[in-house]
Amino acid sequence: MAQFPPSLPLMPLPPGLGVGWRPQLATALAERDDLAFVELIAEGVDPDRPLPVALARLGVPMVAHGVRLSLGGVEPLDPARVARFVRVAQHLDAPLVSEHAAFVRAGGAEAGHLLPVPRSRAALRVLTRNIRSLTAELSVPLAVENPAALLRWPDDELDEAAFLTELAERTGAMLLLDVANLYGDVVNHGTDPDRFLAAFPWERVAYLHIAGGVAAHGLYHDSHAHPVRPEVLDLLRAVADHWPGPLPCLLERDAHLPPVDEFHAELDAVAGAAGLTRPQSDDHPTAATAAAGPIPGARVRVGIDADLVGEDLVGENLVDAGPVDAGPQVDAELLAGQIALVRTLTAGEDSADSPAGFAADRIEATRAALIDKRRLAVSEHWPALAETPGFRDGFAAVVARLPPTTTWADAHAYAQTHDSALGVEARAELLLAATAGRRWALAGSRRGGLLVAIRLPLLGLLILGRRRRG
Repeated sequence: MAQFPPSLPLMPLPPGLGVGWRPQLATALAERDDLAFVELIAEGVDPDRPLPVALARLGVPMVAHGVRLSLGGVEPLDPARVARFVRVAQHLDAPLVSEHAAFVRAGGAEAGHLLPVPRSRAALRVLTRNIRSLTAELSVPLAVENPAALLRWPDDELDEAAFLTELAERTGAMLLLDVANLYGDVVNHGTDPDRFLAAFPWERVAYLHIAGGVAAHGLYHDSHAHPVRPEVLDLLRAVADHWPGPLPCLLERDAHLPPVDEFHAELDAVAGAAGLTRPQSDDHPTAATAAAGPIPGARVRVGIDADLVGEDLVGENLVDAGPVDAGPQVDAELLAGQIALVRTLTAGEDSADSPAGFAADRIEATRAALIDKRRLAVSEHWPALAETPGFRDGFAAVVARLPPTTTWADAHAYAQTHDSALGVEARAELLLAATAGRRWALAGSRRGGLLVAIRLPLLGLLILGRRRRG
């Protein structure tokens, strides 16, 4: 058993089982009497629309989880994205928000996925600046997640645990430990899990993530579309052993959702591995004990005390990070590296043009994973389109040199180049998407026969078709 800090901070979330919200899981989640909280992808929430009834009826805290702010990007945060993120947190009445120690865009180009930052002082300076900028707008705590990564930047100055520790100390942010991503680091990069767990700042943890993945070509891919592997559950047990009471632990399952019975069995396995079924330590502060006030000596974090929100809490409880805008030349070098990496991964540029020191096979593996992620997104929205013969290879060929913008753009690009292969159902899906969100709309397709989509007020959507004779 690990040694624990003498005092523990208040937790924004109740220690218990969480699940990433998906509408398809609503019935299964309503059946769980041990559901403690849910998490929603912030970019998928419309802050101007009511929450789904099934979600509201769960009656549990909701966490806003961002994936597009690009906290690790050298360029300043997009004010519009930050403002929307804050509005989503308010809309959910979230006790906590989370994002990643990663970047998703550089030089005006989108990666379409979370990319790792180097574990360097320069990257820490960038993350610190962006996190401080974000937390100044928030009224609740921020937790920063360790991202999944098939590649690493060369010449890291710190190991992962030291990097996350210093980031938390510089910013006052909490941490979201993704156990599946840690397992990926073990398999893909040789991280020593025992050394990581021994050095990790457990008093900073807000909650845990766990998810399924798949091994391919010697690498572990964090897919969120497969069952949680036994090895990942074993690592979760080791994580649970480093804290005296149960931590909030959330299962992410985004695609290929299993039958309800299998889903419940997976949740039970996660709860057991996380120690959520064991008696709770009297020393661990929970939502039930929060009203009694902070534990003496506990560290205070931005957003937990309403009187401290937005203030710079560098002081006796936090390490002084010093100026965060120093090193413009180093920042410029990091930005150039980020731009080159994004272009290499998304625009089909030769891997030889990527930043120096990256392994070519990891560049190719990451590029393939990004294309596969885009394919899965299209398949989820337009399943009939994904049933087109040769879709996997054809889609990969189309988007390999098409920088990511939107899922609809990917689907439309594929459909344009494979129009003759599309069936009636696939064309109907695309017509439905083309007219979505409009009061009046008319769209048509002539391939294989006339197919027309008409959207009218009060009547809704009408799809009319006539097969071509002969």
